[in-house]
Amino acid sequence: MASSLVVYIIAFTVPLLLSGIGFPFFIKFMLNKGIFGIDIHKKEQPKIAEMGGIVLIISLIISSVITILVVDDSDVQLMIGVFCITITIAGIIGIIDDFVTLNAILKPVLLLLASAPIIASTWFSTGPLYNSHPQFPLIGETQLTIVYLILLPFVITVPANAVNMIDVFNGSMAITTIIVLIATFIANLIISYTSPDSTSNRDFTTLDPTNIFVLMIIGVLIAFLIFNRYPARVFGGDSSSLTIGASLGAIAVLGRLEIVIIIAIIPFIMNAFGIISSVKGLLERRKMARPTKMTKDWKIESTNDPKAPITLVGLVIQKGPLHEKDIVKSFGILTIFSGILAIITAILIRVVIP
Repeated sequence: MASSLVVYIIAFTVPLLLSGIGFPFFIKFMLNKGIFGIDIHKKEQPKIAEMGGIVLIISLIISSVITILVVDDSDVQLMIGVFCITITIAGIIGIIDDFVTLNAILKPVLLLLASAPIIASTWFSTGPLYNSHPQFPLIGETQLTIVYLILLPFVITVPANAVNMIDVFNGSMAITTIIVLIATFIANLIISYTSPDSTSNRDFTTLDPTNIFVLMIIGVLIAFLIFNRYPARVFGGDSSSLTIGASLGAIAVLGRLEIVIIIAIIPFIMNAFGIISSVKGLLERRKMARPTKMTKDWKIESTNDPKAPITLVGLVIQKGPLHEKDIVKSFGILTIFSGILAIITAILIRVVIP
């Protein structure tokens, strides 16, 4: 059996290398096939290869299979398999949406199906892979049981759609989700390997599936960021944002980190809530009034259109126009703050609550 450190290295490096090698070929192929989008935030209006999420999905599937093969623990293998199937379902829905543009209501409804592998896993294991008694800071363990099972599908679809809504600028999705995942990794270490009385029966040699998931997604996102950061050479499309968003939900459920991840993605939730509340429901992004426009010196400013949705971008540029890179940097700073709050939440859950 490979040591936990070896497994973690494999989980991180394999998707990083697969995506890093795959993207140049994918970009060239898509441009040759005429499958591209126009980067409207650039003066040159460059043509950018689309649907980069396909590379992410393939890399994550291959990485999951390889990791399963090197792990000699049936429970961990099952969790990796369930995680992979969950995010693959979300990714396939994203690919379909990239091609045919799904209805704004149909898309989140279909994403509810991504939770099916987690729920069905109960039939293949000695117990459910989810915990229906999540812990809250200052409250302790709750007993949700049936309510949790009802809410579980939304724990997948809400982050998926929230990440999708923040993927509007070069590097914005990758940078913010990497920050969330780093905070999640630290929070998981705090909850899993610390104890108020220092008698925890786990140590750092214990293989934790949650660490595998987090490292796998960070690895694939770093590779994606290399090609998606300003100035972008590839757009991820819904296939990438829905896959990564669903992975956050799956990590929350399988890693029993629901509250931690909710806190970590507060900027995503703020952005999604602002959009949905201002347009009074779910509406396809392409059908919304544009909330921003470009200035003569190619900075981004608000349109002041009363029909435009309220977004996180609007909050960031309320004092004046900003360059795209500065807006993404602001997104990152806001996510760092929410990530710190998530880590504090983990401390309250594990250290303060006995």
